[in-house]
Amino acid sequence: MQRLCRVAGGVKCYLEAPGCLVGKDTRECPFCTVGHALRLHGWYWRWALLPDPEPPRRIPVRRLYCPYARRTVSLLPDFCMPRRQHGPAILGLFLQVFLAGTGLLEALRKVRQDVHCHSVAQLLRNGFLKRTVKIRAYLAQRHRRVIEPPQQIPKDRWDVAELFFGLVAGFKSPDAAFISHTIPFHQGFADSLA
Repeated sequence: MQRLCRVAGGVKCYLEAPGCLVGKDTRECPFCTVGHALRLHGWYWRWALLPDPEPPRRIPVRRLYCPYARRTVSLLPDFCMPRRQHGPAILGLFLQVFLAGTGLLEALRKVRQDVHCHSVAQLLRNGFLKRTVKIRAYLAQRHRRVIEPPQQIPKDRWDVAELFFGLVAGFKSPDAAFISHTIPFHQGFADSLA
């Protein structure tokens, strides 16, 4: 199981003190009805891709263990998405560029230049669209009415636009919006945004 945790100060602060995510609330066992603290169970490494100019980062991820359920919990920082190297910031910025009329690969390369193939961009977009029902349910909890996308959005991208503009409403930038939504969305649906 993976638990997303807010990191005050972002990537730099997390890399300086990756143990900062361990606390009373994050050690609470999600498997047992009896409230007990999970045991520290070591670390593993994973890649986190962030928007340019940040280089790809190999980050340590703290693991916790429940001896009763015999299961582990990984504490992921909020700039990561479960089962994806690309974080929520890349997803938000990529979708913004894509909705402006740019092709999939070109849109992702504007955010992360070292993308080698078209399939990565397709997987991000398709993963986002695959969660349409969950994202709409999530947005219904946050907005009284549907946020309409601007009319200049191409009609073949309208399905992405409806979700995207609902998520970025009220935020200064799409990367900040997607990072902000990562934790509550994961808590509500046990899933990531893509």
